[in-house]
Amino acid sequence: MMKRSHLLFTAVMWILGLLMIYPFVSMVVISLRPSGLVYKSIWYPVIPTLINYKKVVTHPNFLNWCINTLYVVIISIVFRLFVTLPAAYAFARLRFRFSGVLLALLMASLMVPSETTMVSRYFYYKTLHLFDTPWVIILPELSEVFYLLLMIQFFRLIPRELNEAASIDGSGHWRALVQIFIPLSTPAIATMVLFSFINIWNNFLDPYLFISSIERQLLTPALKFFQEHGGANIPVQLAGSAIAIIPIIILFVSTQKYFVEGISASGLKG
Repeated sequence: MMKRSHLLFTAVMWILGLLMIYPFVSMVVISLRPSGLVYKSIWYPVIPTLINYKKVVTHPNFLNWCINTLYVVIISIVFRLFVTLPAAYAFARLRFRFSGVLLALLMASLMVPSETTMVSRYFYYKTLHLFDTPWVIILPELSEVFYLLLMIQFFRLIPRELNEAASIDGSGHWRALVQIFIPLSTPAIATMVLFSFINIWNNFLDPYLFISSIERQLLTPALKFFQEHGGANIPVQLAGSAIAIIPIIILFVSTQKYFVEGISASGLKG
């Protein structure tokens, strides 16, 4: 009976996996076609061509878009780590007034869609003279409540005896955070970095609205500049999309092992 259930589960997972990977396969197949064969079935026999990828990488601003995107992603993740990790440690280990109320307010902010703040943020950035600069993307990414909650929960799983041992050795909270909590939280931090990279790299709406200069644009929204007189050049845009997901795939492959590691694998057992 167990074997049948296992086979059924495996079959369902295979079906779901194929359904999820189909759009990516379609994207790559169409990106290797001339524009006149976009709407043909992906099984339609066509001689593959790299002309669409050539149009993307030879665009005069393509290198600028890649550099701008990497700059925004790296700076945002570094600042997020500097803000989120100490804040998570404070909520998980320190006792201060109204900490529960403050955490509840932060959790409530998750229910507010970011789209509802677009107009107010637009005028806010204009007032601070940040419009059309990378900081309109970086500043909102300094802290994300979801990752704060993730790190709080992870830090709470670390035994308090380690804090007591660090206190006996004369270590303060900053030293305990740097030398104990951060090394033991590698899986959670790796998850935060990966998901942050994906979300910021794929961010379309914010740079589309708040960055107007084509040379300052990020890679994902910059794909809209591949237009023709008759409309969007879909194969070229899909070729750009295929190029854009390469860094995400590389990062995921290099960090996926951390998703299966737990607290015990981080040095707490024994």
